[in-house]
Amino acid sequence: MKTLVKWYRWILLAVIFQFCVLLYINNVFLNSDITVSITEANKSKSVFTGDFKVPDNAKSISMSYNAEYGAYILDGVLHIVNVDKEDDREVAGKDNDKITYFKWLPDRNMVIFSSDTKNGQKGIVEISTYEPDSETLRQYPQIDGLTAKSQIMDIELSQYTNVVYAKIKTSDTKSKIVSFNVMSQYAHVMNLGADAIIKECSFVNKLVYQNEEKSVYIYDGNKKVKNKIPIDADKIKVLGIDLNDSLYIGILDSLGKVTQIYHQKINDDKVTDNWTKVDLKAATAVEDIIISGNGNIYTNDIEENKIINVISGLKASYRGEFIEILEGALVSKEENKVFITSLKEY
Repeated sequence: MKTLVKWYRWILLAVIFQFCVLLYINNVFLNSDITVSITEANKSKSVFTGDFKVPDNAKSISMSYNAEYGAYILDGVLHIVNVDKEDDREVAGKDNDKITYFKWLPDRNMVIFSSDTKNGQKGIVEISTYEPDSETLRQYPQIDGLTAKSQIMDIELSQYTNVVYAKIKTSDTKSKIVSFNVMSQYAHVMNLGADAIIKECSFVNKLVYQNEEKSVYIYDGNKKVKNKIPIDADKIKVLGIDLNDSLYIGILDSLGKVTQIYHQKINDDKVTDNWTKVDLKAATAVEDIIISGNGNIYTNDIEENKIINVISGLKASYRGEFIEILEGALVSKEENKVFITSLKEY
């Protein structure tokens, strides 16, 4: 009898234990109503300041998001420079595959770049990424069957959707837009003019595009549809998208200069005609307008070597030739030196 009681006790304990485990799985592990806090692995660091040397004929000089690394192209070779260690490395283009385009991701030390040849053969382009922290090189599938003049002119990568859009110029008047999904599979998206502008959102799979001074459209990569952006102006130009997915469009005068800037956040809904409008004090060339990642609008005064915050009117000075604005730093080049200085507005 005592033995049976012991057995019943063990069976009862086992049933209670299983019930508790199932209750936990149902109410905690599988509960979709729980709010999960996601911490990004790539925390923003303080922006590096300093300088480094580049050769006389270095092209396309650009910095990583925190200025820890610089990059440039020299004779088709992509160089990555560790600013603090003064270490200059050749990372791609050393053989027959000359590098023609690159850009840094806006929130991490990763550069995405392309070559317009494969083993010296024309009509083939390939996109790759390189992380200098770990020296990791990854390659997307090559795109072949293109014209001999084909060259990638722009690459847009969303760090949240992991979708890549690339603009491949195939002739003096035409370009192809292709996309790569998270599985690195690519697809043809559309054909545009050679001078078309493309800009990708960060948080939604949407691509903004515009043929030269024509209407602006948004392509929804999930639904595979496009919608024209409503804007009451005759001549417009896409200026950029900030890291919060706000789109900036310049309103142009008869000379092609920007007199107003319209901006609006892009989300899953359609863009409306409810724009925030900013008037410029003077008509400004498109190339002299800078949209920073955090949504600040600046104009570049080349004669005074100053950038001017359009909203606050505050200024910041730089040395030599302006290159770019990082979050908290100005990058410029004077002779053979690239300078990274704190962005101090006064």
